[in-house]
Amino acid sequence: MNKRIKGLAIASLQNHEHYGFVTEVKLALEQANIESLATLLGKFTPLVEEENKSLEVVAKSEHTHRLKELDRNRDNMFRGLSACVNEAYYSPTKEEREAAVLIKILLKTYGNIISESFESQHSKTQNLIQDLRADKYAAAVKKISLARWVNWLEEAENTFMELYRTRRDERASTIAGTRALRLIRKDIDVVYREIIMHLNALAVIQPTETLNQLIARINIHIDKLVALKASRSTRAKKNPKTASNGTKES
Repeated sequence: MNKRIKGLAIASLQNHEHYGFVTEVKLALEQANIESLATLLGKFTPLVEEENKSLEVVAKSEHTHRLKELDRNRDNMFRGLSACVNEAYYSPTKEEREAAVLIKILLKTYGNIISESFESQHSKTQNLIQDLRADKYAAAVKKISLARWVNWLEEAENTFMELYRTRRDERASTIAGTRALRLIRKDIDVVYREIIMHLNALAVIQPTETLNQLIARINIHIDKLVALKASRSTRAKKNPKTASNGTKES
């Protein structure tokens, strides 16, 4: 019986699994040096290299997870500041109540800034901090011990914006000329299927030891991925909880 390359739902692989697999296939094809595959390999190789570059862009976008954490912290500092003012609003001390009323009026003019986009929240937060440190509100801030919350909010804001600008600059420097990863993968999968069809046809009409070794080598990688996917599926059934990814802006 002629050896054939096993089936693999390559489109269902995770990004790094996909890239790792097609890289191994490319290396195996290069080493086998089958003349009739030269044209397909010539199409396959630059696509694999393009996928690598696109994955680098995706990796840099992993700042997003940390950015969400910093954004939540910034939001919490604003909530804490607001809670401090609300607490003083119900103080038995008249001076504290009056100070709280003055600052509540200011907060009302800014609205719920934590629901704004990143850039809008940054601008409003900076202005709010500046206002709270102005002479008009200095005495009120002191009376209700709000200064520490202003400092904490500023620190959280600066930390968030530092990473936000880093991610923005990296995107600007790498995104130009880089196609979406899903589009690159789609093109790779088309050429991969053509390669597999060609190899399986050769195995029938022109089998050689070199071809048999190539097929065996590719099948080893396929077996590993099939086993990995099966294991992941089993774990998913045991723990069906999935994480959602929410964000203020895309």
